[in-house]
Amino acid sequence: MPNGFAKVVSMLLFVLLILFAVYQNFRIQDDVASQNTYNTVTQFVDNVRTKGFITPKMYEDFQKQLDIGNYHFDIEMVHKQKIYTPDFKDPKDDKSFTGEYLVDYDEFYKDQIEDVLYGQTSKPLDKRMYKLQQDDYFSVSVENANKTNSSILFDFLTNNTGDEKGSSINVSYGGMVLNEDY
Repeated sequence: MPNGFAKVVSMLLFVLLILFAVYQNFRIQDDVASQNTYNTVTQFVDNVRTKGFITPKMYEDFQKQLDIGNYHFDIEMVHKQKIYTPDFKDPKDDKSFTGEYLVDYDEFYKDQIEDVLYGQTSKPLDKRMYKLQQDDYFSVSVENANKTNSSILFDFLTNNTGDEKGSSINVSYGGMVLNEDY
């Protein structure tokens, strides 16, 4: 009887070792995809910050570089446009100007940016451009939209105690627009 028990235990250990090795390989794939995503996002954002505009080709190339393997990403872009508002002691009286300006930001998001890039059907695609101004802020956040193989296997091994979405790749990057090269 002990011989049969030892065989069952050794088979279970063998299966667990194989599953652990497969899980580690999937984690390595996630790490490589995360590094690729980080490089792609920083390259795109730095390109936009340096040039001061986004073209449909730039945006499509960015999306193609992100689309690797079975990783699909949700992209969020934010353009914060700097606005100077004169400061008045009494807003009804034009003579109460204090001589100072308040800095505020208008925010434009992915849908509004895509509308400028793809919504203007009167212009040819190569002439469309979303323009940013110097000293504005531009940032991109990317998160994987589906569960990765490593999170699926982890959920299987731990009886679904992992996080709900399984997002293991999150990248955010942004900064100030440096130039207006249009």
